[in-house]
Amino acid sequence: MVSDAQPLVSVVVPVYKVEKQLDRCVASLIDQSYRNLEIILVDDGSPDTCPQKCDEWAAKDSRISVIHQRNGGLSAARNTGIDAMTGEYVAFVDSDDYVEPDYIRLMLEAAQANNAEVAICSIHQEDDQTVASPDNHTITDHVTTLSGRACLARLGGDTVADYVTAWNKLYAARLWKTIRFPVGKLHEDEFTTYRILAECATVVLVPDSLYHYVQNAGSIMHTEYSIRNLDRIEAWAQRLRFYRKRGYTELYAVTFNLITWDMPHAVKSLDWNDPVIKRRLQEIFSQIKPFSPVVMAHMNGIKPMLAYLLICLCPFRFCQLRYGR
Repeated sequence: MVSDAQPLVSVVVPVYKVEKQLDRCVASLIDQSYRNLEIILVDDGSPDTCPQKCDEWAAKDSRISVIHQRNGGLSAARNTGIDAMTGEYVAFVDSDDYVEPDYIRLMLEAAQANNAEVAICSIHQEDDQTVASPDNHTITDHVTTLSGRACLARLGGDTVADYVTAWNKLYAARLWKTIRFPVGKLHEDEFTTYRILAECATVVLVPDSLYHYVQNAGSIMHTEYSIRNLDRIEAWAQRLRFYRKRGYTELYAVTFNLITWDMPHAVKSLDWNDPVIKRRLQEIFSQIKPFSPVVMAHMNGIKPMLAYLLICLCPFRFCQLRYGR
C-alpha cells in the first residue's frame, strides 16, 4: 500500500511524430526511482508508428495509459492529459526529451519538505546527438525557496527558459483546476506559466539537472520568424494586463521589455502591409491598451516610458519607425 508520503504523481506526455525518440522518453519515465506514477501518453494523431509504440508501452507497464485523439497540437494534447489525470501532483514531459531517474523523486521531496506548490529543476540542454549546450547552468546552488511573485520576476532575461517552460517542473495538480494551455498558439508556455506561478505561495528550486531538453533541428528555435511567432508578443501583452489587474507594479517593466525586445524581429521579418498580418497586430496592440500612467511610471528609464506611450497611441507608425532600421 502507498502511504500518504508517496502521493500519486501524474506525468503527461504529448506524442506526435517522435517515433525515433519516444522509447527513450518513456523508458526514462518507467525507470523513475519514485514509483507511484500515472504516466499518460497522449497520441495526438501521430501519423507514424507512435500510436502503436504507445500501446506497446502500456501493455508492458500498468502505470501507463494511452489516449488516442485527432491532431490538435501540443496544447490540446497537454489539456487532454490534464483532464484525464488523477494524481495529487503533475509533471509534463515532451516526448522528444527525457529525464533523469530521480526527476520526480527529488522535486517531490523538495516540494513536500518546503510546502511548495511548484518545484523547478535545472535543465540539461543538448542537441539530437546528445552534445551538451555551452549555455547549460544550474538555477541555484542549493535547494532554495521563493514566493510565486518573486519567481515571476525571473520570467525575462537570460534564464527565462528555466522558469517559463512547462516541463522542468512538478506542480500541485490543483493549480490546473481552471488553467489550460491555449490551443492553436505557438509559445504556449508563455500564456500559462505566469498564471500558475501567480497562485503559488512558495516555489522551490532544485539545483540538479534532471530534465534533458533536446533541441532538434526542426524545432521552433531553428525556424524562420513567421506570423505565428507573434503569439509570444500576444502572450506578453496578456501578461502585462494580468499584472496590471493584480497591481504587480515591479513586473511591468520586465514584461514590457520582452515586447520591445521581440518587436524588431516582427518588423523586419513580416510584411506589416499584409492584411492578415496587420489584423493580427491590431489584435495584439489592443491588448496592450488602454494607456496607463501607472504602467508608464514603472518603466525603467525615459526610452521605455516613451516606447510604452507611443505603442499605446500609434503602434504601427512608432514600431515601423523605431524598429524598422
